[in-house]
Amino acid sequence: MKNTILDRAVQKVPAFAERARLFESKLQLEQYAAGSIKDYCHKVAAFVSYLGKLPEECVQADIDYYLGVLLNRRPQPGISYFKHTVFGLKAYYRFLGHPEPGGLVIPKVRKSKKLPRVLSEESVKQLLRCSDVYAKALLGTIYDLGLRAGEACDLKWTDIDMNRGMVLIHGKGRKDRYVPISKQMIKVLRYYRKRYPSHDYVFKSYGSCNKIKDDYIRKVFRTSLAAAGLDTSLTTHALRHSYACHLLEHGESIMRVKERMGHKHLSTTEIYLHVVKIEPKGSVLLVDDMFPPK
Repeated sequence: MKNTILDRAVQKVPAFAERARLFESKLQLEQYAAGSIKDYCHKVAAFVSYLGKLPEECVQADIDYYLGVLLNRRPQPGISYFKHTVFGLKAYYRFLGHPEPGGLVIPKVRKSKKLPRVLSEESVKQLLRCSDVYAKALLGTIYDLGLRAGEACDLKWTDIDMNRGMVLIHGKGRKDRYVPISKQMIKVLRYYRKRYPSHDYVFKSYGSCNKIKDDYIRKVFRTSLAAAGLDTSLTTHALRHSYACHLLEHGESIMRVKERMGHKHLSTTEIYLHVVKIEPKGSVLLVDDMFPPK
């Protein structure tokens, strides 16, 4: 018998079953990403299961109490869990036509100041050397293009122009971008395609006709990390972080890195400036540069 968070919420509040179906359909109509739909529905269900009442029956004190429980829980859930709870409730009230309790705003989320974890270039080399053909193609593509996990899942062969050396990425928020791909990565992908022929999605689960999912990438990544003797607690997003830092260390401009990463705001990209290792080139003497000695 299933015992998901949705099941537990419906057991406590039977009326939530219909609300949950309506909420999910509204999010789909608004063309939210599949991952966001899953997260928002899960977080609202957890809210209902804990408080034993529908969100529209709650007052501000109920919401403040629940968010306080999350903040004080040990081990404390990540900021992403808290953020999706807040945004999920906001979406529920908006799309189901209910005002937020008492007309008050759900508390804003304060973002943590943690810096991203990155791999050194030598560690990336070791990771790819210790990977089999499938993992080398998957993880190498994620690193070489700076992909989010969902973008790697959605990547199709028709998105890759091997002659031009460019790849069309279907990014977050339905924002497409073109990213250059390395010649060596093209060679790997050509060999990979012979071993794993496909006409649609580049990466599929082993023995399946379906595209891979985020958790499949995590499994492949952990296996390769272990084989390379690297920290298995790293997430696949570390490859994307490493991509951005290595670009900056090789002299790529931060504006170009922003475009290649598909960031909406430059401030998102600027966090990598606190991580990169760029050797100073000495004092800049402007007049000497403008009027070099003859």
